[in-house]
Amino acid sequence: MAAALPYGVSEILEAAGAPESALDLGCGSGRLTLELARRGAAATGVDRSAKALDAARARARAAGIDVVFAQADIDEALPFSGRAFAAVTSRLALMIARDPPATLREAARVVRPGGVVVTAVWARIEENPWFGEPRAAVAEALGPDRAAFARVFGRLGDADELAELHRQAGLADIRADVLRDELHLADPEAHWRDLAGRIGHYTRLDAALAPDERQRVADVLARRLAPFHADAGLRLPRAMVVVSARR
Repeated sequence: MAAALPYGVSEILEAAGAPESALDLGCGSGRLTLELARRGAAATGVDRSAKALDAARARARAAGIDVVFAQADIDEALPFSGRAFAAVTSRLALMIARDPPATLREAARVVRPGGVVVTAVWARIEENPWFGEPRAAVAEALGPDRAAFARVFGRLGDADELAELHRQAGLADIRADVLRDELHLADPEAHWRDLAGRIGHYTRLDAALAPDERQRVADVLARRLAPFHADAGLRLPRAMVVVSARR
């Protein structure tokens, strides 16, 4: 059975339509890039991390999909000519950009007239307790220094703010949507295991915890997640902002 797509990927693909070519900014391990290719695009993914690009190329080889991956920094001028792509996508990369408006201007530069730019970021941390409450539990149990990770989570996470940035970049026909759903977990321990198994920040933290530290975090997390208990376990809201615009 095919693995489920990361949150927001289906909506990004729908907004992008069926472009003949696409550039995926901050592509990471390439899952969105490969989906663009599966839907017929000549897809290129760029990322500043050589390690992430190695993983993306391995994923493409395993899937038998022809995709171009290249190292490039979204905080710098993109190494492509103007109007080179029919679509530009970005999932969770814009919120880590040093200068998001400049990154969007580069996206607008390399997309063709009439082409689409689609970006997605996590909504504000208050709207994402699935991530925020465990981080707050770490801060409470172990001190703020141990919870000083993913500080950009929720940056640009207001739909109106993100839409305005696209407008300032010279894009038009702007649409902003907020995706909302819930993660269903059996209990706080199961949620921590899920985070440690798939979110790098929590994976690294969990590996470094001493037994007494892990217990302190578990106790605080159980208390903080108590308001999210339902009959069948935990129901933890999450939210993502997706903006599409045209050149």
